[in-house]
Amino acid sequence: MMLAPTESRSMMIAAAIVIAAFAFAFVAMSTAKMHSNSKKIDHDSTRENDMIISSEHSFSNDLLSATIEKVYLFTFPRVHHVHNISPFSLKVESFLRMNNIRYEVIPTFKFSPKGQIPYIRLNSKDGPLIADSNFIIRYLSNQLGLDKVEKDLLTSNERSVSHAFTRMIEEHTTQIGFYYRYGLNMNKFCSAVIPFNWFDINGPLTKKGKLFLKFWMFVQPLGFNKKMRYLSCGRHSDEEKWIISCQDIQSISDYLADKTFIFGDSATALDCTLFGHFAQFLYIPLDFPQKRYIHQNCDNIVQYVERFKELYWKDHWDSAF
Repeated sequence: MMLAPTESRSMMIAAAIVIAAFAFAFVAMSTAKMHSNSKKIDHDSTRENDMIISSEHSFSNDLLSATIEKVYLFTFPRVHHVHNISPFSLKVESFLRMNNIRYEVIPTFKFSPKGQIPYIRLNSKDGPLIADSNFIIRYLSNQLGLDKVEKDLLTSNERSVSHAFTRMIEEHTTQIGFYYRYGLNMNKFCSAVIPFNWFDINGPLTKKGKLFLKFWMFVQPLGFNKKMRYLSCGRHSDEEKWIISCQDIQSISDYLADKTFIFGDSATALDCTLFGHFAQFLYIPLDFPQKRYIHQNCDNIVQYVERFKELYWKDHWDSAF
């Protein structure tokens, strides 16, 4: 019995989706295997040395009693122009640099048990693991007494502003920026910042690494466009997305005013967050609507980002290439 054209097309689409799902799973497993170190990163969260900070932001006794000698920062390999494509990784590394915390970057495509990059391990490459950029900063601040410094430096109102701005830029402004670069301009984005041997951890190019890059360029837009459908901002037209994200940026610009950093003369964890996210808009050579808005209306943000980079990233920003 012959199928109707519409039934035939539906079956072909369904088959293509199944094949793509299997291919994605294969590539993900192969990528993890290819980039695991000699001591593999165990994703079993039941391991004693892999205690993860809970959703209540509490710390295990092992973590609370740990002495921090060195932090191993697991993040994506370096890229051109913006150092790291993850604003969250750039935020954490900026925090480490700002506070003179001894650290080493471990390039990886292997995600934490929470499914996130970056994450850190303490004192060794297989030491206790902490995931999520905000939990990482909270833990390090607690252990090193930096939270007490910020508490003395900031008023309760300023701490509330810090919390609100962090949530806004991470869960709203940047998600719209991701949509522009992944959902609409993936090829241009990769051509601008991604090294040809990125999936080989910026080492000698292999056929497998080349294949992974091509596959990522294909599946990333599909995945992110699907994600946008579940975000409230994803329900708007593109023009409306640009408007509301620029309103976010304007609110930060208004609060910053003519101050050196967001709360005055001293940088805080929020400055690391804002730098990590604004750097993506300003330094990636794409025509982001947010970039145009910043240059036209928020010159203080341009100066602010440059000032932070000069102070905490001098002589290191482009050192990877």
